Amino acid sequence: MGSRKRSRSGQKNMMAFLPCAAREMVPVEESTLRSSMSILNDSDQMEGKFIAASDEPLQTTGAAGDVESLSCSLQGGQWVAAPSKSCQWEEKDMRHLAWRPQRKEVASVEPLQRGKSESMSRVPRIKASAVGSFSPGPAGITALHEKLWRISGTQWLQCSDTFNNFIRHLLQSVLLYGGDILNFTGDVLLVLWKASRSQLSNIITLVAEYSLSLQRWFEYTCSRVGLELQLKIGLSAGHISQLIVGDEKRQYLLVTGQQVDDAWLAQSLAETGEVILSPNCWELCKQDILEAKKIPGQKAVELRYVKILHQDYSCHYEKWISSLRKFSCNGVLMRNASILSPNYKHEKALQRFVVGNILEKIDDNQPLKFFSELRPLTIVFVKLQFYESTKMPGLCKSIQEATVHISGTIESSRGKILKISTFDKQCCTFLCVFGLPGDKRMDESTQVLDTAMRISDLFSENHVKLKLVSIGITSGQVFCGVVGHPSRHDYTVVGSKVQMAARMLMLYPGLIACDEVTYSKSGLPSRFFKKLPDKEMNDAVTSEVMYEYLGRKKNPMVAKSGFTKERDANQPLLGRETEITTFWTTLQLFLRCKGGHVLVYEGASGYGKSRILAEINYLAQKENHRVTCLELTKVDIQESFSAVWSLMAVFFGISACRPYNRKDVLQSKLTGLVDENLYCLLNDQFLVKFPMSAEAAHMSNETKQQEVEKLFLKVLQKAAKETTLIFIIDEAHYIDPASWDFLAHLLSHVPVLIVMSLVPFPSKQLIPCFSAKSILKSPKTTTVVLCELKLSLILEMACQVLGVISIPQELKMFLIQRSFGVPLYCEELLVNLIASDVLQICHIPEEEKEENKWSNLSVIAITSIPYKMPLVKERELYTCRVKKGVNLDTILLPPRLKEIAVLQLDSFSPSEQILIKCAAVIGHIFTVELLLFIFPAWTSEKMENTLRTLINSHVFEFVGKKRGWEHLRTHLGSPVTRTIGSDIAEDIGAAVHFGLKNQGRALRFCAPLLREGAYELLLEDQKRALHDRCTVFLDCKAHKCNSCGGGDFISLLPLHCNVDLPLWGPGSENKDEALLVPEGNLKRLEALHAQGQETEHSGCVVERTDVSLREELTIDTPAALHEENVQNRAKSFTNKQGLPDDHLRVEEEFLDRVGKILEGHERGQVEVRNLAPCECREAVESVVYALAHHYMMMDDRPMAFYYLLESAAASLYLSNNYMAYFYLEKATSQKKMPVLKMLPYQKMHKFKVSQLEEAIFCSLKGEVCFNLGQISLAKKLIKRALCLLHKGFPSTGVGAFFRLLLEESKHFSSHARQHQAQTIDEKALAVLKQQIHCLSLLWKLYSLDSTSSRKYSWLAALMEINLAEECENKVQVISTYMDFSQFSQNMGYKDEWLKYEMMAIQRSSQCNFTLIRERLLMTAQLTQVLAYSKLCLGHLTQSIQLGFQAHLLCEQLQETSLHYLVLSVLFKAALLKNKYTQCISVLEWLWELATQEENIIALACFYSACLDLLCDAGYDYRPFEECLQFIKQYETSCILKCQSNIMLSLYASLAIWFGRSHCWSLFKDSFTKAEQLVSRTNASLFGTHGFFRFLECQVLLLLKITEDAPKKVQEMRSSTLKYFEEFLSRCSTSPVYHTRVYSLKASVNLLGDEEKNHIHLSKLSSELFSA
Repeated sequence: MGSRKRSRSGQKNMMAFLPCAAREMVPVEESTLRSSMSILNDSDQMEGKFIAASDEPLQTTGAAGDVESLSCSLQGGQWVAAPSKSCQWEEKDMRHLAWRPQRKEVASVEPLQRGKSESMSRVPRIKASAVGSFSPGPAGITALHEKLWRISGTQWLQCSDTFNNFIRHLLQSVLLYGGDILNFTGDVLLVLWKASRSQLSNIITLVAEYSLSLQRWFEYTCSRVGLELQLKIGLSAGHISQLIVGDEKRQYLLVTGQQVDDAWLAQSLAETGEVILSPNCWELCKQDILEAKKIPGQKAVELRYVKILHQDYSCHYEKWISSLRKFSCNGVLMRNASILSPNYKHEKALQRFVVGNILEKIDDNQPLKFFSELRPLTIVFVKLQFYESTKMPGLCKSIQEATVHISGTIESSRGKILKISTFDKQCCTFLCVFGLPGDKRMDESTQVLDTAMRISDLFSENHVKLKLVSIGITSGQVFCGVVGHPSRHDYTVVGSKVQMAARMLMLYPGLIACDEVTYSKSGLPSRFFKKLPDKEMNDAVTSEVMYEYLGRKKNPMVAKSGFTKERDANQPLLGRETEITTFWTTLQLFLRCKGGHVLVYEGASGYGKSRILAEINYLAQKENHRVTCLELTKVDIQESFSAVWSLMAVFFGISACRPYNRKDVLQSKLTGLVDENLYCLLNDQFLVKFPMSAEAAHMSNETKQQEVEKLFLKVLQKAAKETTLIFIIDEAHYIDPASWDFLAHLLSHVPVLIVMSLVPFPSKQLIPCFSAKSILKSPKTTTVVLCELKLSLILEMACQVLGVISIPQELKMFLIQRSFGVPLYCEELLVNLIASDVLQICHIPEEEKEENKWSNLSVIAITSIPYKMPLVKERELYTCRVKKGVNLDTILLPPRLKEIAVLQLDSFSPSEQILIKCAAVIGHIFTVELLLFIFPAWTSEKMENTLRTLINSHVFEFVGKKRGWEHLRTHLGSPVTRTIGSDIAEDIGAAVHFGLKNQGRALRFCAPLLREGAYELLLEDQKRALHDRCTVFLDCKAHKCNSCGGGDFISLLPLHCNVDLPLWGPGSENKDEALLVPEGNLKRLEALHAQGQETEHSGCVVERTDVSLREELTIDTPAALHEENVQNRAKSFTNKQGLPDDHLRVEEEFLDRVGKILEGHERGQVEVRNLAPCECREAVESVVYALAHHYMMMDDRPMAFYYLLESAAASLYLSNNYMAYFYLEKATSQKKMPVLKMLPYQKMHKFKVSQLEEAIFCSLKGEVCFNLGQISLAKKLIKRALCLLHKGFPSTGVGAFFRLLLEESKHFSSHARQHQAQTIDEKALAVLKQQIHCLSLLWKLYSLDSTSSRKYSWLAALMEINLAEECENKVQVISTYMDFSQFSQNMGYKDEWLKYEMMAIQRSSQCNFTLIRERLLMTAQLTQVLAYSKLCLGHLTQSIQLGFQAHLLCEQLQETSLHYLVLSVLFKAALLKNKYTQCISVLEWLWELATQEENIIALACFYSACLDLLCDAGYDYRPFEECLQFIKQYETSCILKCQSNIMLSLYASLAIWFGRSHCWSLFKDSFTKAEQLVSRTNASLFGTHGFFRFLECQVLLLLKITEDAPKKVQEMRSSTLKYFEEFLSRCSTSPVYHTRVYSLKASVNLLGDEEKNHIHLSKLSSELFSA
């Protein structure tokens, strides 16, 4: 690191980590020192420690030119300060702000004589100075950090920013008063003022005055911002010793001496808010100026105030300050030395004082704000207590030796000495940290414990001057980073784990103590530890069980049989069928060959190897083979022959028997095989007591080992002759070399099958020996490499773990993006969610009921997605949901997984790490353009080079690649060692070769956990800044895709412009200059939008109506009158309208246009071929919802709410109802979320939703409720939305009657106004569209129950059509015409139906579409409408032709909601035409569509069609049992319960089949359900079809009664004929079924003729009961 010259900013950053004392101790020439001092405290952006030095050092090593006047605002010797209004303190406030510091502890300093210079690795350099010392101790910092972390979770970092800002200004005040900050450990701040003997009293007065002012500022600020901190200050003056210890790589500055101890003692005597002066400080100060109070029983005194004795005090005060050296403070205070040119040699010498991890980041020119992280670390405190008789030179030499030894010992485990403290008398404490950025390693806790034992053993045995060695070890989440001021900062660690490790030194002296986390993470046997007695920790927030580490003692224990993870019969093994099949194949081969064979399951940790072995154990024992199971640990590899001893202990069965029976068991196994004199060789390992024979006593260790191996071979050879031997060894990579040798010998002499699992030997400690390599490469060894599980299996595993049958969509995405198919990750994530209490297991009721509250829809929304029923239906079924207000994106990784993620991240270079962190903020999917935009410090070339490396390392991959995680190999130890196929590698290389920036393709994370782990390391302020940059970039892309015409999904706020900046697909052509979207362009776009411009397409306005509800539309409410005869008025109204004379001509012209489109498509020459695919689905997740996510992370609730509404509208646009519900739930949480008031000074901001936003919010919720079958709630929400839109809908019959009169009057005059369209402003047009949409939903809701709501549905439809006439948008008008036509057909109004159908077709010919997709979509909709009409009217051939044409258009457009309706109509036309081959083709399309979209209604249509085909043609496209299972599973679903037409058809078809099968008990149940639905159906095609099926059931029942109960025939016949009359009356708009109905009716009438009854009955029975 040090051999390379750094940039100017890099030099500033490094020097800001150093105190003045460290720079002055470096032995360089005076000129060099002066030159180097210029960059000492010139750092730009950093929090850190405070430093200032005096103008007259005792020794001549100071920097000349550092004496300048201090322009500090002082009045009468007091630092005047005024209270601020916020928690942010600016530099200008340093002179007139009321300062309130936190608890800091003060130390002192005293000079010694400079020691002789010797080799740096032997004797430290010592320097003497005359100084004044100040030690503020802000107690409670660590406790506050831990408390904030526990209470507010991820909000800890937000509060930490406020806290660090507080500390920064505290340190800045020290710098302004000339203090040199020597050490800052979080709770202790050691500040040094250097002065000559003559100036010492003045400096003491200055520091005393500053200390009192600091206490006043601290008290005020803490009370204002709500920080529960205590400040205690101790002052001392005199001589201190400064020494440098370390080696050529790393050096440390220490201060020690009596005055340091005095300052420490003075601080400990202080109460909150007090300033204590040590005895020496009191003697050296000007006692006539300082007023003090004696402390009983102590020589120290408490400072009360500073007396002003004369008028010249202020002049003297300023003179004292002006004599101190100053530090640059954002240009306010400037040192002369800071402008001198830097000196490379001096910098190289000083960099030894900075930790190497920081130097790497500095050399990479990273911003200082990226230096700080919250990461899992292992903290180790080593306290060396020397004998009191040890002299200072000897003590310094011992500290030097200890530093070199500890540094060298921990270096192998990538540990670092962060700080060395000599505050305690005759003690030296080392703060060591393992796992700093770039240093994370596997098995860190184990390595730390072993390192601590080596340190303790060496000091205890070889150091005569040491009295005691104490070591405290903790593991956990710790803040590690830069703390302080830009002019002086330090890299430190802060957290409760740091405090706990320090307290262990005092509570458990002379021991190696560790916390429970370190104990559990080490994975070492419990015999290596001893539980320590509980002791209270004063400053620790949490108390844990403590353990003493005893070392790896050789204490033989008999191994236990079995595995840690036993087979669970309730959770079958998923996705490992191939691996189990391989075992059976290998077993059969082994049984045939009768030779040793090995089956190896290789895979990274967490891939499910143990579960596979447990399953194999069960299967092998089931076949009556002798199976010996063994699970090894990391300890076994370090003990020779340990694995074989353990294996044979399990084989002999002594692991399961009682200790006193072991000897008898062994004797029974060994009798007749070996000489009894050799039994004693088993004593030590098997813990038995056979008599020691003379022969064995004289054996060497090597001979004993050979005899034991022979003994084991004889035993196994005998057992192999009796039965099949199978050894199953889990964690086989922990087999020691001697055991590998024995296994190799065993396989060549004994027929045994060894099944083992191992990892791919990632570390040096697990390098396989020669025998291991020979076994693994042997031809008799079968190796199975485990891969990740498929997506569906991971989700099924999640259901197994939770005990549910379905999980919500957001949980699915959470598991998919974080687990990447690794079973362990999935289990850990679920266990963490359960422990965090964010999941709720809900019982699925046997029958769903309509809810009257939005908050109760979670279970219904989850079960709206088809789920897999268990094979055996239990009594109760459960589902899982995420609790309200929980954002899974903010859930932190569990500690175990975060360790894995950090381990992967640290394997990359600093440049790659920072790029991964920035990409992690964007999300799982990102683009290079966005990455460059949020991190503009890099050039495009550097970005591409780094991305190329990460792509080749399989951290990122292109989204366009159809690669699942099944093709990824993820090794925890080394994620960069994986290989990919040559074709993929060439593709990636080619992509990078042509330039990533020009690809226009998105990238995504393909390494599990890496994104989440990297994101959690960032601090809150950096996250907010990056999220903010993301919003600026993505805002202009948040619109529909270009194929759909752009524009927002809803018209809401005038904030966004329709900018054509495609994000997705290889066809994007973004230019280089468009990548960053300059600020000028953004302002110009906003200005254009503010002018209310709109995009027009040849007279047809594209939906671009961003409106705020400033101008409210009002209507008059009609008076309430009587509502009689509403139905008659409606019918008479429809008869008054006549059909257009030229409707046949209009239809023919339209069919010609459709034919030309499809004919051109077949030739590939027109727009269908050029139609770009819809990219809205990708844009919703990666742009629109990504914006909402970024704003939520920034706590910008208004913008988050807006984009959540956009996301919900987009999801409904894409027919994804559940995701719409999910986004609306998040929007609801944003509305109701209480503002977190973390600190008392923070203000609570209320979030107000505009009236138009609230209306759209209610409208979207109503549409979702409609799709979920919550009809009552949907009506309530839609009416609420209309009310907010000032288009109130009457709720009473009288009101509906008069409102209907008004709407009819408007409708009569609509044609007169149609040709005089008035210009409507954009805002009113947006409101108008929302009103039309709400009314369309409302009439559909009312039409679901045709018995009691016909008048309301008629009114809503009339209001919709009247509003559409006022709309200038022709596309909107055409859509409304089709809507009204469909309504009229459903209600049986034939004239209105055909009239508005033709009007829609005619209008479409007059509309000039410029968007291909818009034109084709309208054509597809009109084609479907015509196909539907032709089918209803009985023109089957035309209907089939039109249906196929609509099908082709829907395939191109990918319009799923329209497509399944088209296929349903096409199937019915083909079925009525008896074209069964076409029916089967349509069913294939319908099944693919239904399963792809996971739509229950589409599945219901599919199974209804299957039953129709079964009943009419006798062809079971799907087994009848499958159809029946679907109906039973979903018949209680509200989604289907409200679809009376479909359910009537399903129940009637079931009844027909049961009747034909003579299952009359089952027939009765289905028939009864169908009968209850007849009255609720309407005249639509589907309602008519269901009614017709019911009539068939009725006739079947009549025939059954005729046979069984002839007396009831007439009654039943009359009832049946009534149903026929009702059918003909209601279903007048669907005459296609009339012929069949008349035929059935005639047959029923003939049943009344007794003469012909018998003959006709036989004929009718044969027709109806035939398949």
